[in-house]
Amino acid sequence: DPPDLLLAGEIEVDRATRSAKVRGLRLPLSGREYELLLALAGAPTRVFSKEELLRDVWGYRSGCRTRTVDSHASRLRRKLAAVTETPYVLNEWGIGYRLLLP
Repeated sequence: DPPDLLLAGEIEVDRATRSAKVRGLRLPLSGREYELLLALAGAPTRVFSKEELLRDVWGYRSGCRTRTVDSHASRLRRKLAAVTETPYVLNEWGIGYRLLLP
């Protein structure tokens, strides 16, 4: 089993409580935002394609065209920006998203 607490830079993701903190401050995340952060923090610096995230976080089949990942990543980025200057959620143009570790 993976550990309950996942650390990625200043980000703490707690699987047991399905919550996340940055610098000790709890992030008010929706369920999907939490799952997206968990996926990204689970492999920091790895670029996840939008198709991978749609499959793994949302359970969508491949070939689906949607802005779901983009809109959730944008909301997650804004919530992280409220407590840190680090742009943690990065869009790799034409590929997908990754988590930046400062």
